[in-house]
Amino acid sequence: MPFSSALESHRLFERVLRVRRNPVAAYGFAIAAVAVATLARWLLGSEVGEDVPFLTYFPAIVLAALVGGLGPGMLAIALAAAISWYLFLPPLFNWRLGEAGGLTLLLFVAVTGLTVTLVALLNAAVERVMAQEQNERVLIESSPSGIVVVDDEGTIRLINASTEKLFGYERAELLGRKVEVLVPQLKADAHRALREAFLRRPEARAMGAGRDLSGRRRDGSEFPVEIALNPVIRNGRTGVLATVIDISERRRAQERQQLMIRELHHRTHNLFAVIQSIASRTFVDGIDLAGAKQVFNGRLQALARAHTMLAEAAWSGAPLAELLRQEFAGFAEHLSISGCDIVVNAAAAQQFALIIHELATNAMKYGALSVPGGRVTVQGRIERRNGEATFSFRWQERGGPAVLAPTRKGFGSVILVDAARQFGHTVRLDYRPQGVNYELQLLLSAIAAPGSQPGEARLAAAPSRPA
Repeated sequence: MPFSSALESHRLFERVLRVRRNPVAAYGFAIAAVAVATLARWLLGSEVGEDVPFLTYFPAIVLAALVGGLGPGMLAIALAAAISWYLFLPPLFNWRLGEAGGLTLLLFVAVTGLTVTLVALLNAAVERVMAQEQNERVLIESSPSGIVVVDDEGTIRLINASTEKLFGYERAELLGRKVEVLVPQLKADAHRALREAFLRRPEARAMGAGRDLSGRRRDGSEFPVEIALNPVIRNGRTGVLATVIDISERRRAQERQQLMIRELHHRTHNLFAVIQSIASRTFVDGIDLAGAKQVFNGRLQALARAHTMLAEAAWSGAPLAELLRQEFAGFAEHLSISGCDIVVNAAAAQQFALIIHELATNAMKYGALSVPGGRVTVQGRIERRNGEATFSFRWQERGGPAVLAPTRKGFGSVILVDAARQFGHTVRLDYRPQGVNYELQLLLSAIAAPGSQPGEARLAAAPSRPA
């Protein structure tokens, strides 16, 4: 049985859907979950200590998001944060908050906010898959199904036109023959035993539930089927009416669904790793909390914009020029973009989003975009080096204040240089007095979205240059 069909028939899941579709019940569940978590945290206070103030709230928030959706999940975060602030973060029973407590609370809100968002995305993805499969199932089951009527000796007495089409037989070829002619030869004896057992205790039964069944066509080929059985009585004799449905398309839909779930799990795991890395390198000892929060939110927003573009394109890729335009919203008159009309894959979009954000942030704070007359030029170029197509990404600032090289290496440099070296094969970052210059060269095959043909005409016309 397909995954979504199993979910739809599960009583617990049906109740969850009813709660999610009722705002009062959904938000009430979130409040109740936080209340139970608070009581549990209060009772466990002496056991867990003050170092883990949010221990019981994580499962409550996840449950609120799973059952109620995004809104109730965010409400649970807000309630848990407020209650923990007042009751469990030192100084207790006070709205004052120390630096360590503030950082802990901020990390809690950020991590749980991301968790709730991912759970909401997972809910939406599962519901979309369920709706898609349900539509396919309706299309299959709304078409005329094969109907076979068999007497108590297993002899075929009646078939319909859909059965002829389904199994490839003419009507006259099946009438009067044993029903096992429609069953794979290796399973004929097992089917005969099941048929006799059904006739001893006849009742409506969906034989396909929990069992792999196959039909055999006239040419000997096999195909998966779902068979529903209903007893029929005629002239005092009990027979069987079998409704046969070809579920080949449903099996393919199930495989696509499982692939989507595995892909979602993979992307979620990678996203958590990226966010954990950003958080660990942003919130370091000695950094101002307000400044760290602003930097952290900016980096998360850059990632979120890239993921939104990828989601809208079904994860097929994101236009690099659009990533630049979204990051420079409000500075369009100071920006010149050329040669960036390529669609990059999901991994490249994530890396480019962070790189562009760091370059733009530095330009707005200290560089060309910090003064009215400054300009930023971004150029992309596709070339062929050593027989392989490469893409060069060049960033150049002019018209800003005199540039001084930083005296310490921050996480921005890690993104622009260290991470970029793993992403591309050549990286240059120059702090020239007239403006920052940045160049990143990558193999085009490593960043291009599947199926895209970026700049083929430009590549064919461009002369080859030695590396």
